Amino acid sequence: MDSRDDAAKTEEMKLEWEKMFFFCDDPARTRRYFQIIKAVFDNTVEGIVITDANGIIRMVNAAFSTITGYAPEEALGKNPRILKSDRHPPEFYENFWKRLINDGKWEGEIWNRRKNGEVYPEWMVCSAVYDEEGNAEHYISVFNDLSEVKFKDAQIELRSNYDYLTGLPNKEMFQSRLSGELAHRERNSERLALLVFDINRFKNINDTLGHFVGDSVLRKVGSLLSECIGSGGLVSRIGGDDFHILLPDVHTPDEIVGQVKRVFECLSDPVDVEGHRLFLSASVGISVFPEDGRDVDDLLKRADIAMGKAKESGISSYRFFTEELGRRASLKLTLENALREGLERNEFHLHYQPKYCIRRGAFSGAEALLRWNSPEGPVPPSDFIPLAEETGLILSLGEEVFRKVCRQIAEWRSRGYSPGEIAVNLSARQFHQKGLLSRMKGILGEYDVPPSLLGIEITESGIMENLMDSIAVLSGMKDLGMTVYVDDFGTGYSSLNYLKRLPIDVLKIDKSFIDGVLEDPNDAAITRAVVGIARSLGLRVVAEGVETPEQLDFLRRNGCDEIQGYLLSRPLPPDAFEKFGESEIPLCFNGLSGYNHC
Repeated sequence: MDSRDDAAKTEEMKLEWEKMFFFCDDPARTRRYFQIIKAVFDNTVEGIVITDANGIIRMVNAAFSTITGYAPEEALGKNPRILKSDRHPPEFYENFWKRLINDGKWEGEIWNRRKNGEVYPEWMVCSAVYDEEGNAEHYISVFNDLSEVKFKDAQIELRSNYDYLTGLPNKEMFQSRLSGELAHRERNSERLALLVFDINRFKNINDTLGHFVGDSVLRKVGSLLSECIGSGGLVSRIGGDDFHILLPDVHTPDEIVGQVKRVFECLSDPVDVEGHRLFLSASVGISVFPEDGRDVDDLLKRADIAMGKAKESGISSYRFFTEELGRRASLKLTLENALREGLERNEFHLHYQPKYCIRRGAFSGAEALLRWNSPEGPVPPSDFIPLAEETGLILSLGEEVFRKVCRQIAEWRSRGYSPGEIAVNLSARQFHQKGLLSRMKGILGEYDVPPSLLGIEITESGIMENLMDSIAVLSGMKDLGMTVYVDDFGTGYSSLNYLKRLPIDVLKIDKSFIDGVLEDPNDAAITRAVVGIARSLGLRVVAEGVETPEQLDFLRRNGCDEIQGYLLSRPLPPDAFEKFGESEIPLCFNGLSGYNHC
């Protein structure tokens, strides 16, 4: 069908309408047709405005009032300018009238203002109605309110590009911006810095105060970071308590450090969140383009490595990435893989470091210490234990240690040997694992080992991660009949307020204090204080890391109950440990005896 056919059809339809409504000689039929037109006009969901040739509103429908807030009597006789939003420039309206006059129709999106002042978008079709001489006699505007559509589009964009909790750009948006900045800098060789920001001890906030408070903290930190970095940079929440910060306009390391210090200053004052006053700190890792990488993945990976190193340095620390850190991260990954394989190949075994009761003058048991003989040689516990904690492998590793100890005790007992009490270390992660007590009870029953032959050592910091949970777990251990030790006492909270609430039996003084008892008055005072605290609470005291007769004498004179350390013995494999108590106690321990307290 060509254009002449289209024109003919349009003319035919026009004649049909004229015939239907204006040349109908049946008054009743004419009335029905006008009723139909009025019903459509009044009930359509689109707003309709009819103006005369001078632009004065002559008729509006109900939807007009619903959308704009103006009643018909408030709009009739007025110019549509009462709806003007002032959002469009003059050129917009010039083009509007030009199209309407030349083409007889304008269609598009326009922003108008409701009676209450709210500006909103609408899709409008405006058409001219001509008289017999071809002059515009009326203008009819039909419009839809796009507010809901725009709102839904905004929600989709928000979910796609912004973090739901903080309102900050999310990972995808951040990486897209970073990628664009890198492309720009490839051309002009300018620097930029990427910061990986992590809130210290955030898990403790979630665990003790709840996730509602934790979420409020994240929102507060996000707001503080945005305010601190300003419009020149970009702050993004990636997930959890991890934030990424892009600094595109930096030229020297000093400028980067200045920005990082400003970030720390933003966190220097306590924050009030949901009725709690909290002191926050953070660790920041830094990578720099182009020195540390030329693409998104490399820069993110290296900033994250640097952040991990900053966390080791303490509160409010930052680190730049270096090649040495990169090499360490690679070694760490290699070690993690070897750790997993070592568990499967049973490369881990136990040594036992003897303990001596000063008051009884006798061997009293041992602490079980894990050792790893990998195919490449022995790996120090200081290397693999933190890694096992970080990766979660400590859970299976810790359970295997408990099982090995019970199996070994059962074997010794079957030969008539009494090893005394064997203490087993629990990591904080293992200690707070659900079902721990039932698994312990099951393993004890499996090997028919009396719980009184087992001691459990947990650090102060591990207990304080969740105090109420810790009290319940420790009580369960004591109910089973096991001895409960607080390990490394004095290096953490050391608060009498919490200590008196804990169902514990023994305090272990950390080696760092024992090393200095003869030279450092502070270490000597702390050691005496720990012994005094223990006495007042009816607890025993064990000193770790005793290496000289002089240290032993100091501890004896100040009322320490037990010691362990190289003066007595290094950690021993099971066979050597079995022989130790019979013939190898050093002479310096002879004569150390008193009443039975161990």
